[in-house]
Amino acid sequence: GPMDSPDSRETPRRMLSVDRWLGPRHGTVRANARIDFLAAVLFGVFGGLTIPFIPVMARRMGATPLEISLVVAAQALAMLLSLFWVHVAQRADPVRLVVWTQSIGRSLLLFMPFVSTPRVYVVVVFLYQAIASAAPLGYAQVMRAVYPDDVRGRIMGLVRIGMAAAWIVASLVGGRIMQTVRFQTVFAVAALFGLAGGIVFRWMRVEGPREPVERFALSGAWRTLRADGQFRRFLAAFFVFGFGAWLMGPAIPILLVDSLHATNFQVGLLGAVTSAFWLVAYYQWGRLIDRRTAPGALVFTFLIGALTPLIYLISVNPWMVLASGVTDGFASAGVDLGWLTALLQYAPTGYLAHYVAIFNTLVGIRGSTAPFLTGLLIPHIGVRAVFGIAAAFTLGGVWIMRRVAVSPGRPGGGGSGETRGGSPT
Repeated sequence: GPMDSPDSRETPRRMLSVDRWLGPRHGTVRANARIDFLAAVLFGVFGGLTIPFIPVMARRMGATPLEISLVVAAQALAMLLSLFWVHVAQRADPVRLVVWTQSIGRSLLLFMPFVSTPRVYVVVVFLYQAIASAAPLGYAQVMRAVYPDDVRGRIMGLVRIGMAAAWIVASLVGGRIMQTVRFQTVFAVAALFGLAGGIVFRWMRVEGPREPVERFALSGAWRTLRADGQFRRFLAAFFVFGFGAWLMGPAIPILLVDSLHATNFQVGLLGAVTSAFWLVAYYQWGRLIDRRTAPGALVFTFLIGALTPLIYLISVNPWMVLASGVTDGFASAGVDLGWLTALLQYAPTGYLAHYVAIFNTLVGIRGSTAPFLTGLLIPHIGVRAVFGIAAAFTLGGVWIMRRVAVSPGRPGGGGSGETRGGSPT
């Protein structure tokens, strides 16, 4: 691809600061980091124009709390397909798996201009999530193959900074445009950027033999969980913390639209604040993970994340809610880098897709139960009480992750023998 030349100027000079800690042996790493960076920027435009607005637009279309719960849970419900996608990952080239699933999933949003009812909207959002949910399995394999262990966190951090910068601009501009233009049209334009990002990823060069993917069976998943106690505790911490985060998902658009009367611009601004703090957080978390361990960094991540429901709980206007963008930006960046970095260290060779599938399936279970629980609770206890319950769960997750971080043995210490290099995202 055109980005493979060492003189490529496609990325800002800041990106080339990786040169300080990449030696001559890292030529392909550098080329791949640039491609990864450009694909991430294009995804940032796509994500910034759509993701902060998806649940809010459902509410504006007249969606019921249950339908909003479905929209919020769509990503998690889709992750329940992870165990199915592992079978596909066994046979598929990981780069192609990422490109095809991202491209097909995002292209569904091209049909948004024809959507006018909440029900059809829910179906389109769910189908997008269901197809795109296969991408992390391939992405994890590509990342382990292309980035060395010692610089993985920082490269991932820099790539995500590019994504976050694009996301900030897109969510701010998108919020302004959607004050006057139908959001369905904006979503369709966003899909074109998403497609471009998927196509750019095709240029990733994975050298050497492909890591074999061992055959997957449900019994194997149980065996893995029984044998790997550290991984089991890590999953428990994530499950409890994540349950709280998913619990408040449907409560946020209802609070913003019904109680705080936020405008589309304010919703976009919240997305922009969140992404602005990704810019700072991704690089800092990347360095912390490289220096410590992923669970050690995640203790701090979860603590900051526990502040988010508390801010929503006490907010009396949309401007106060912007503070949650700060905590959510820091926490979501840490979670994003932390879970996959940890899995790359935990998983023995040949079993990475299995570990990602087990992790994603548990995301699917909590994400497909917690939002519906919220839909049932809101009529009885009100929208604000949900944030109090969410805060209790997130703090529980902090406590368990702290036990994981201080227990003996580094993630992967169970003998993955993974020194070949690779990176998550």
